[in-house]
Amino acid sequence: MEYKKTKRTNQYIFEGSRHQAKRQKINVNAECKGILISTLSPKRMNIGIKEFLNFLKLHFPIEQDEAAVKQQKVEEDNPNGEQAEGEGQEEGKEEGKEEGGRMEKQLNEEIKKENIEYNRFAPLRNIVKNFTFIKFNNINEKNPSDIVQQIFVLAHNKKEKYILRHLCKIIPLDCICKPHLSPFIKAILPVLKKNFPKGACAEESFTVGHLSKLMNVSTEKGAEGDDQAKDGDKEQGDKEGDKKVEENGAEENKAKEETTSSEDKQAERKKVSWALIYKCSNTKTLMKRDVLTVLDNCIGNSYSVNLSNPDLAVVVYVTEIMCGISIVKGYDKTRKFNIAAFNEDS
Repeated sequence: MEYKKTKRTNQYIFEGSRHQAKRQKINVNAECKGILISTLSPKRMNIGIKEFLNFLKLHFPIEQDEAAVKQQKVEEDNPNGEQAEGEGQEEGKEEGKEEGGRMEKQLNEEIKKENIEYNRFAPLRNIVKNFTFIKFNNINEKNPSDIVQQIFVLAHNKKEKYILRHLCKIIPLDCICKPHLSPFIKAILPVLKKNFPKGACAEESFTVGHLSKLMNVSTEKGAEGDDQAKDGDKEQGDKEGDKKVEENGAEENKAKEETTSSEDKQAERKKVSWALIYKCSNTKTLMKRDVLTVLDNCIGNSYSVNLSNPDLAVVVYVTEIMCGISIVKGYDKTRKFNIAAFNEDS
């Protein structure tokens, strides 16, 4: 896929598209991540982007660059102290040269810092209607879900009277793929393995090929499974008739079942809950039922479902161009990622 840069800054267009002026496209990779933002009105989009970028630079600075700059300063100070030997006139000349070299180095360091901060985030407009995608260029950057979670914690604490007053919604996308089932499976499996260690996807045998086979069986061979279930019910009925003869064994089994059922109830209370937050716009390539079947096969019965107040919210945002995936903790506190709701209360 070839792209060309437009006259406007930070906008890219797919050359083969017929509607070049209307919609931009981006290179879709699993390593891409960012945040979708929307403003209270389309006229405030420019102001909202500037406000959000400045907010990210202030509250989420680059930690690695600061440490590297400190090391460079220490290294520069040590050799200058060792080489300060000689006659009086020569020392004066050398000091003048050293001062000029230091000034140049400081200016170069400041220029590098500004370039890194400027290229750290790239706003891509009109990828989704009335939304702007803030792309993270650094791979070692924090996950967008962690950043968004901290933003809403600041909004809850209300240290500032108004926070991001021009924005409406902030949706994190930790992972991006094409809006189809097979790339969705490849992208979501590693994310689920990190956040659901007790799920079925944590097993070594559970791979992308295994999950794709499960999806094919559930869609194509559903009728055969129903016939086999009926035959299995008949066989189980015959076996139950034979088991009724043994009364003593049945009583022991009942006692064991009661103890296990009580233990299972206690375990269910302690289970971590999850929920799917699915949003789609102008596509039918990746439907909600397909996403749910993938999540059910991956997570399994070791986790419970809670739609009102889940511990882990699996966010899937599908558009014509891309599919964004993220897992957010404390979704109940975000008010459906609506930052404007916190400004209305203040």
